[in-house]
Amino acid sequence: MALTSVKMTEEVWLTCLSHALSTETEEIMGLLLGDTQQSKNGSVTALIWGALPQPRCDRRKDRVETNPEQLTAASVKAEISFLIRDK
Repeated sequence: MALTSVKMTEEVWLTCLSHALSTETEEIMGLLLGDTQQSKNGSVTALIWGALPQPRCDRRKDRVETNPEQLTAASVKAEISFLIRDK
């Protein structure tokens, strides 16, 4: 089951773009939230409906790192988002 396409909401795209434009010389990171959908012909689409940008905890240009507390908080927020969407 290989991923064949990705679709994201305009809000997610704008969030990613805004985060990318927040710095000119450093990489960025974050979590994308979504689901996969398989069609009858076997193609698989990722449907991205949420984005959680992560601030950098290390300012060295050769790496992108976030601290464990921020990543844990983002993971909890992601799980809550999935629970809310499933209702």
